[in-house]
Amino acid sequence: MADPIRPGVCPPNGCPPPTRIECIKVDKVYDSCFQVDDKTRTTRIPTADYGTGPFAVGDKIPCRLYGDITCEEIRRASAGGGFSTITLLVKIPVRLTNPKAPASSPKFADRTFTFTKTVTLCCPEGVSPDCSETTLLFCNCIVTDVASEYIEVTCDFQVCLVIKCILEVQLLVPSYGFCTPSPCVTLPGVCPPTPAPQCF
Repeated sequence: MADPIRPGVCPPNGCPPPTRIECIKVDKVYDSCFQVDDKTRTTRIPTADYGTGPFAVGDKIPCRLYGDITCEEIRRASAGGGFSTITLLVKIPVRLTNPKAPASSPKFADRTFTFTKTVTLCCPEGVSPDCSETTLLFCNCIVTDVASEYIEVTCDFQVCLVIKCILEVQLLVPSYGFCTPSPCVTLPGVCPPTPAPQCF
């Protein structure tokens, strides 16, 4: 009896022909791109809401991602050949922590920094751009102005923007049937984790 077909690299003499044609429901990526963007945004935080001080110009304000990075399509124009030029509104939710507040009573200011990005992708009508794999690489904030009612905070941040045009479709694919697990072994095998998206 021949060895069952299992996931992995094909032998040097090639893989055997498929035995079935399956219809599967998957997310089809029509096109994708990535870009690293450096942005600067300034916001005012009311001191009545932010808690204790005092603050001085140059004070560092801790900043971190607070929620999911999203994008919203605000304009689309045909670029010919099935391509579209799409303008997106990218939203970066962050939390600015008051570094002078006591640990027992932390104070925060939540802000959503936005910017627009225009890209040309193969993105047919009915296919929406997706930015869910976008990551915030860093966010550095300092106090740039102090008043009695507020502090002004300026943040420099860097985003690895990943845009994909995705649509759930049904595809016909060749297959060897269903996967059958093999018995577990005690010796470790080669099992690298899936690498996270990186920008270079």
